[in-house]
Amino acid sequence: FEGAQVTGGQRAAPGAIERVRIDRETLEPRVRVIGTDAWSDDAAFAGTTVTGICGSGIIEAIAELFLAGVVAADGTIDGSLAARSPRIVPDGRTFAYDLHEGLLVRQQDVRAIQLAKAALHAGCRLLMDHLGVETVDRVRLAGAFGAYIDPVHALVLGLVPDCAPAGVTAAGNAAGTGARIALLNVAARREIEEVVRRVEKVETAVEPRFQEHFVGAMGIPHATDPYARLGAAVALPARVAAGRPTRRKR
Repeated sequence: FEGAQVTGGQRAAPGAIERVRIDRETLEPRVRVIGTDAWSDDAAFAGTTVTGICGSGIIEAIAELFLAGVVAADGTIDGSLAARSPRIVPDGRTFAYDLHEGLLVRQQDVRAIQLAKAALHAGCRLLMDHLGVETVDRVRLAGAFGAYIDPVHALVLGLVPDCAPAGVTAAGNAAGTGARIALLNVAARREIEEVVRRVEKVETAVEPRFQEHFVGAMGIPHATDPYARLGAAVALPARVAAGRPTRRKR
């Protein structure tokens, strides 16, 4: 989600865009970077150096572009909106969105995030299949990265299965906390040793339904799941084909 596959991507450090909002009417963005509490349309933002975009920033950027209608449900940047906003610019054979002073969200960036989030979503769905459940009420995001992801934008992107936004919370550094518990609590250590013997590994590469779940999760938020519980809290765009007119056959 950061530097490896995303244009302008970087780790979460001062200068990285971490928050994004896009006006649904004007398609104008507001961003906030690590190191300042001011948004880009605040006077206090003047002189702030923007060096790139981190993981939480690119998640919010693509989710906001989807909510604004710039990115279609299949992940295509709608070039026809260039007539409406100078933020949408030609980029080779595709289009890009100028997020902040030449920092572009390109079509290949959207595709890279789709691939990553589809793999995560498919993994969640496989666990649900093994447990025989169709919906989840709570999602816990572990790790430092999970602590900074906005639950609504994670759901809009389809990073995790549909859930009420209030049910998506952060666990913080779960691995580090578990290690400290194991070191300091003998009784907990015995419990941990017992639990790990019962862990069942689900190998995604050999799961028959992984490809099916992966392909469905490539859509934003999902190709087939309407994300009804998210839709009850957030106004999602109507499901339409990606931004190019259908040609009639002669």
